[in-house]
Amino acid sequence: MTSIRRLTAADAAAYRDIRLEALRTEPTAFSSDANREAGLTPSEWAARLERNLTVGAADAAALSGVATLLTETGAKTRHRAHVAAVYVRPAARGRGVGRAMLAMLIGAAPDHVEQLNLSVTTDNAAARRLYERLGFETYGTEPRGLLVDGRYHDQYLMMLRPQEGGRNVTNVE
Repeated sequence: MTSIRRLTAADAAAYRDIRLEALRTEPTAFSSDANREAGLTPSEWAARLERNLTVGAADAAALSGVATLLTETGAKTRHRAHVAAVYVRPAARGRGVGRAMLAMLIGAAPDHVEQLNLSVTTDNAAARRLYERLGFETYGTEPRGLLVDGRYHDQYLMMLRPQEGGRNVTNVE
């Protein structure tokens, strides 16, 4: 049984493990890299979880997925947030874990922001389909959005305005 919950500072070690796994195994899916984040201290990992809304999918033994909502703080941009750091371990894929985590973030968003943005590499069809099923729409493409191991990856830019009706994703089983 998988439960979805907000992660706290007490989850910092488990979060660090899954985040570094994600960065190492799926380098084209993230703008950060494992080498940079591996150098963070335990208190920096804990502070990250306290500062941002990060949810995790917890199986009996460990986290099977994570997703984060990064809210902008500038006076002119604080109406929006970014969905980031979405990762589901391979053994948990195809079971609705990603959808459930994103549903929790989308459900919480109207309390904080009016618009959610995200980017996804153009060759990550599974992630794009998931985002589209949740109501995200592509509004542009960023050529050469990421450079990984000497190869450029274009990114789709997507957005959702939860208060304008997006899909009803809050009733996830």
